[in-house]
Amino acid sequence: MKSFLPAVLLFFLVCLATGALAQGQKGEVKGKLWDATHKEALSYATIAVYTAQDTTLVTFRVSDEKGNFKVPGLALNQQLRIVITMTGFKVFRKEFRLSPEDRELDLGQIEMTQADNLLGEVVIESEAPPIVVRKDTLEFNANSFKTLPTALLEDLLKKLPGVTVDNSGNIAVNGKSVNKILVDGKEFFGNDPKVASRNLPADMIEKVQVVNDPDALRKDPDLPVNEIPQVINLKLKKGIKQGAFGKVYAGTGSDRRYEGGGILNVFRDTTQISLLGYSNNLNKPAFGFEDISRIGGFNRSGMNTIMVRSDGGFAVNGISFGGTEDGIQRSSGAGGNFNTLLKGDVKLNLQYFFGGIDADLNQLVNSAQSLETDTITSRRTRNQDSESRNHRLGGRLDWKIDSVTNLSFSPSVVLARSASQQGLFTNTFRGGYELLNTSDNQQLLENNTATFSGNLSFDRSSRKKKGRQFNFYGTYNFNDGDQDQFYQVESYYYGTNPYSENLDQLRDNVIANTGVNTSISYTEPFSKTLSGVVRVNSEFFKDKNLVNTYNLSSEGEGYSVLLPELSDEVERSGWRNYLTTSVKWKIKDLTVQPGVRFTLLNIDNTFQKLQPIKQEYFYAFPSLIVNWKEFNFSYNVNVKEPSAADLQPVTDQSNPLFIQYGNPGLAPTISNSLNLHFRKFDTKRSINYWAYLSGSISKDAVTRARTLDEATGQQTTRPVNTDGNWQLNANADVSKDWKFDGKKQFSLTASMWMNYVKTLIILNNIRSYGQNISFNPSLNARMNLNDKFEFNESLTLGRRRSLYEDDAFQDISFFTRTSRTGVVVRVPKRIVWEANFDYTYNSNVAPGIRRDVSRLNAGVTFLFMKNDRAQMKLSVYDLLDQNISAYRSIRENFIEDYQTQVLTRYVLLTFTYNIRNFGGKVGGTNTFFRF
Repeated sequence: MKSFLPAVLLFFLVCLATGALAQGQKGEVKGKLWDATHKEALSYATIAVYTAQDTTLVTFRVSDEKGNFKVPGLALNQQLRIVITMTGFKVFRKEFRLSPEDRELDLGQIEMTQADNLLGEVVIESEAPPIVVRKDTLEFNANSFKTLPTALLEDLLKKLPGVTVDNSGNIAVNGKSVNKILVDGKEFFGNDPKVASRNLPADMIEKVQVVNDPDALRKDPDLPVNEIPQVINLKLKKGIKQGAFGKVYAGTGSDRRYEGGGILNVFRDTTQISLLGYSNNLNKPAFGFEDISRIGGFNRSGMNTIMVRSDGGFAVNGISFGGTEDGIQRSSGAGGNFNTLLKGDVKLNLQYFFGGIDADLNQLVNSAQSLETDTITSRRTRNQDSESRNHRLGGRLDWKIDSVTNLSFSPSVVLARSASQQGLFTNTFRGGYELLNTSDNQQLLENNTATFSGNLSFDRSSRKKKGRQFNFYGTYNFNDGDQDQFYQVESYYYGTNPYSENLDQLRDNVIANTGVNTSISYTEPFSKTLSGVVRVNSEFFKDKNLVNTYNLSSEGEGYSVLLPELSDEVERSGWRNYLTTSVKWKIKDLTVQPGVRFTLLNIDNTFQKLQPIKQEYFYAFPSLIVNWKEFNFSYNVNVKEPSAADLQPVTDQSNPLFIQYGNPGLAPTISNSLNLHFRKFDTKRSINYWAYLSGSISKDAVTRARTLDEATGQQTTRPVNTDGNWQLNANADVSKDWKFDGKKQFSLTASMWMNYVKTLIILNNIRSYGQNISFNPSLNARMNLNDKFEFNESLTLGRRRSLYEDDAFQDISFFTRTSRTGVVVRVPKRIVWEANFDYTYNSNVAPGIRRDVSRLNAGVTFLFMKNDRAQMKLSVYDLLDQNISAYRSIRENFIEDYQTQVLTRYVLLTFTYNIRNFGGKVGGTNTFFRF
């Protein structure tokens, strides 16, 4: 199996070489376009080549800035026709034939004459130019790019020259990101482009138009050219103004596995309704993240928090949509979203979602901690059953008061409840064989939380003076939570003086947080090159952390004996005020914006047993923003106060082997941060370059000071302020696309991610800086041959090292290797074969932990009904029957290996129906399910 990866990579490179060789066996036509009236080169004209017999589009190009063009890859011994079009000019046509003896046709300088009557000009429909440039608008003729009957807009965009779509669905045109897709000039299910790109059928699109985002330029006229976002406007074919899209699916399989769900979206002019529901026990979300955030409607009412796991599970605004827990999971949920445009240009959005998940976890964790003379190893077995139920009600109101004024308000309410029952059995050894302690920890956790949050924004631009802008942005958050933690612990400590310890307690933790933040900014242009910016931020916060710990009553009346030494209340409140002043200076491609931020921080900390602590701080820090061509640089200083949980003086002994203390005397953390970003798109070679560098140095960072009893293996932690902590992150990638005749597509991406972290480690009064270095190069290759064969390969290598200044800790090093291979074959017609192979390798794992994990999933799908609307798929999960996942991590002087039991091999049969009812009536005899 290990030889599989080199083989597929070699196959991919051979295909590239074969494609390049095939191109070399064909001919080309070239020339130069000249404006006969103004005596100048004619740039950005469309040169299209068709077969003369049936006017089928072969390929096309666009003339460069000097009017030159070259069309390679043309067939020999075939009658062809070249058609050159440009808005305002007469069409140029010429038939020709290339031969093996004469493969190159040089048309020389072509005199293009202006049209006498542009409105009356006749263009043969079959020769409609595939691309037209009109001043600041780029227009593609969708009929010139062939797609499958089941293709979506995203599939069409991938075939357009200069347009790229990555694996996550992000769209870019000539290297510039697309942030909005309009349909006939109107918003389609909010502003997110993926709603349209991943749901609208390609065959309903007539034209694709691309322009610079006028709203972005209005807000910031000094945007660098390569940072100006793009807007795509879709011209639909006649008669399509309403319809529906979505899908329903249901599946059942071996080992009692099942899945079922549906997502339906109905639109009519400016009103859209989304409904979804799902349930499965397959350890995965019922829909993709894009489905939930875009179709489901979270983008329309706002996403305050997002949690995404590496294996695909995710949660949005506290709502889990499956796959967010470890182990074997059962997920279910439902919700709806309403979006409409009211009178007065007011957009209204309302939504409700419910998400629930049950999980069974069986996990083995091996933790090795290096010391000066020995190694302490902890072996933990964790068995847990858990459940969570979350409800969210939200909405959004956007009001475009006039052409230069906008108001937006989005409130939300989240009600969450979770419970878990777990058994944690731990053995701790010295040197790998000397037993130090044994602990059996049985816990029951119950948690209830209510959160009320939202934001309000207002912005206005001046009609009279370009660049003058006023912005207001405010957020509020009210959170109340109550966690009951019941724990029964039996621990035994070996050594020269062995002893045992038994605990049977309830730890009740009440948490309440309030935060209200406001930000006001004003920009005043003094001249074309100089402007001033003033920003005022005012933030109020109030945090409460109440802990009451009880012993079990001897009379059997429950947990009613309060333990004062393990109970206390912390309440922290205060104001954080910023005043930022800066000037923006712009000369040609260079923009420099230096500034100064003044910060006033007032904090009141009160305790039940300790004296109040009042903290007052004043800071003045510089800031800088520089933009030059493809480079963007920023520097700023942030101040962050410690959390109320870290201030809590009450000891947390729910796990006697790892006891946690608080520190009421913590000071705020000051972080100096810098960011450097580079992005460039080479339009001639279709190569995208991207690089990012960020770093920060922190003063008074919160570090966990630990003590370790080498006789018993017990550990304690306490947060303290330390200096000299800093981190550096770097990321870069280069990607290139090859598109041949709209039928063969290749793409290759090489990337590099590096991370360096320096932190202070405090253990048994030994202070040593640890350096954690991560190095991860990766390669991603994709190939599509006429939608009949698709191949995807990604390979990531990882090297991680931890180095310590003090010899008390041993240096740690390991490397990883992960890959994902995917193959899709659509032969014969209406049959789709697919397979995915995932491989993970971790070096130097602990004994008893799996070093490498391979997972092979395969399936075959039969398409039927009109336009292949229906699918019947037979899939097999984990053909190799590995049924575990494994990973390792480094923190402080620890190295930890995790091995978790996941689903065993199963076979699943799933029926899916794709709803594509554009332009038809809803209800009655003409239903969504047209056979």
